[in-house]
Amino acid sequence: MNHQLSKQSRRVWIIINYISVTLLVFFFYFARFLEKPIVFFIGGGLAILIAGATFYKTFVKTQLWKIVHSAKSELDERQMQVVLNALRYSYSAFAIITLLLIYGFALVDKETINVLVAACILYLAHTLPAAVVGWTEKVI
Repeated sequence: MNHQLSKQSRRVWIIINYISVTLLVFFFYFARFLEKPIVFFIGGGLAILIAGATFYKTFVKTQLWKIVHSAKSELDERQMQVVLNALRYSYSAFAIITLLLIYGFALVDKETINVLVAACILYLAHTLPAAVVGWTEKVI
């Protein structure tokens, strides 16, 4: 079922989704700093629930995920152009964000990027094209 959201609503849900993923990483490092894993389990668990719910509402119900991950033969000409533009912009942004994270970890932290941060980067890589479509297109 294609559940339509207005452009403004999609933008709000996209922001909430990425904030919740960022909060997951924040709670991980905050719990490590406090040396209290329970902070991560509670805060991180809540962040994962919010991220999952907003992913479903933003990307699955609106079919943003489906359109970006569809085969070329399943899209019309307009959809193909929208997806190609989204891929171009999102992967440019993804490359910059990833490089900033790598350099940030190299300068600030004494460790390399851990599994949680790598998983969040992977999530970003998979959702960013759909987020660009949801952010820029009036009608999907």
